[in-house]
Amino acid sequence: MSRKKIFITGAAGFIGFHLQRELSKKYLVDGMDELDNSKKASLIRNQYNTNVRQDSVQNSFLNKLEEKPNILIHLAAETGISGSLLNPTLYFQQNIEGTFNVLEQCRKNGVKYLIYASSSSVYEPNQSVMSEDSPTNNQLSFYGTSKKMTELMIENYCKQFGLTAIGLRFFTVYGSWTRPDMAAYKFMTAINENKPITLYNQGNVYRDFTHVSDIVHSISLLLDKIQKEKEGFHEIFNIGFGSPISIKEYATIIAQNLNKELIYEFKELPQNELFSTHCDTTKLNSYIHYKPICKVQDGIFEMTNWFKNFRYV
Repeated sequence: MSRKKIFITGAAGFIGFHLQRELSKKYLVDGMDELDNSKKASLIRNQYNTNVRQDSVQNSFLNKLEEKPNILIHLAAETGISGSLLNPTLYFQQNIEGTFNVLEQCRKNGVKYLIYASSSSVYEPNQSVMSEDSPTNNQLSFYGTSKKMTELMIENYCKQFGLTAIGLRFFTVYGSWTRPDMAAYKFMTAINENKPITLYNQGNVYRDFTHVSDIVHSISLLLDKIQKEKEGFHEIFNIGFGSPISIKEYATIIAQNLNKELIYEFKELPQNELFSTHCDTTKLNSYIHYKPICKVQDGIFEMTNWFKNFRYV
């Protein structure tokens, strides 16, 4: 029996890099990334993966393939909350227009199955625990709004055109090969150089940290599930560890693993940042009989060991 074909957008990104490596053990995996010179991390990751072509979600990327994929995993996006305040146009173009073009590429090329990345940033603030039914009508950031709009577009394409889709609301993913703009890499760099890090709200900001290995394993299980669903199926799942810790504790564990002192300064929490995220994992666990299992101490150990031997330079 021939192996199923998977295509990943954002395949040289943080999650895409890990996902391609794992799925290649079972599937025929192809992928693309912009590989822009302004995103050095993707260029460096791509030196370790061979099946990533340079292209954009704005282009007719599936038209160029002789053999179309069975399943498309859409990870390409403009990420990060602060950037959406500085350049919302870029987030509109990449996340909303880009996702629309991905949907059109699926429709025109007969790709029936789509798994895509959303974000915990779609949730409204001041919720003790975030389940898939929690309110999502009032995001704090335009990044969150762009992700909510992609969910709505995909819901419509499932109803109108028979696409079968699963959306994943990621909760603060971390691990080796993390993006250099994320707190994890910024913290490791500053701590290693004996420089202070910035903590918001006296360090009392809470995140539900989810190790990238759990993301990858969950998606691999979802690949089997989605192919058994009926045409037009669309479900959204949270994917997070389910137990938030403070940013200060997170940074403290990083410093301990690097054998460095934690030096920090305090600032007020930006208005477009959530005070806390806490993932309800019930729905995903019921669907694939798996919930993230990597404890933050173990995940940080993996990440800092990678950092000790590697830098984005």
